[in-house]
Amino acid sequence: SSDEGDEEEEEQGGGGGGSGGIHDETATNLVNLRRTIYLTLMSSFDFEEAGHKLLKIGIQPGQEIELVTMVIECCSQERTFKRFYGLLAQRFCYLTRAYAEQF
Repeated sequence: SSDEGDEEEEEQGGGGGGSGGIHDETATNLVNLRRTIYLTLMSSFDFEEAGHKLLKIGIQPGQEIELVTMVIECCSQERTFKRFYGLLAQRFCYLTRAYAEQF
């Protein structure tokens, strides 16, 4: 029983690299944001619906590049050009200068 208590203390923060956890959480949050953007794009009926859903997910200032990157990557995976991505990009460019600069 006393061995189990020692193991719990080590897992909760008694061990070495304390600053490594913060970096890993940031990467995880970025992956989750990109996954959310991708799933939103793929599940939307049209560009207006996608735009509304993407605005609701709460992209923070400085994270605009993630949305831009995902729109461009999704567009590049299509066999032919789809107006959906162009119209969505145009809508975000009109919305904020930050998006226009990133695109």
